[in-house]
Amino acid sequence: MKKNTFLYLLIILFSISCKAQQYPLNTNYRTIPDNSYIKDINNEYSKFVGNWKAIINNKEIDLSISKEENKSMILFNRHFYKDVLLIRYKVLVNNQIVENTINNSNDSVNIISMGAQIDGSVLFDYKGLKCLVGNGFISLEYVDSTHLKWNYQPQSTVITNKNCSDYPTSGIKINLPYEPADIIFTKQ
Repeated sequence: MKKNTFLYLLIILFSISCKAQQYPLNTNYRTIPDNSYIKDINNEYSKFVGNWKAIINNKEIDLSISKEENKSMILFNRHFYKDVLLIRYKVLVNNQIVENTINNSNDSVNIISMGAQIDGSVLFDYKGLKCLVGNGFISLEYVDSTHLKWNYQPQSTVITNKNCSDYPTSGIKINLPYEPADIIFTKQ
């Protein structure tokens, strides 16, 4: 009987310690122990998941937003797990595809959520294109069940062959919209 009681106690303690390693989305990863899990406990990300579209002049942008749970992350020598949103996209200019990441695997998606903000928006890191052209931050704000507000702030818009040896002579164009600010996407 003592052996069974000890085993039950051990299982309960293990369960409690596993739960204690979960943290909400807006947790700063620098403040948690290694191998912790930053989890979408309140399903804050669910409302962003789906296909979205915006048309600006002759440019159409299609977003496909999905959620990946328990993604392994390493930042500044900290290892942890996190629920993230992934954005795949297709950009058409005059109905011609100029950029398309829709079929990229989860490991090769270049727009990944960093976390939920206090105001309910989600901040994303965009790794950019070749030579990191266009890398920057994207903020998505949930407006209502059929609309998202997009704000993209590229950090690098000018790259030369001096700081990128394989920079193509034709240049690299940022196709994701960063002007005007606060672009509205509609759920499809």
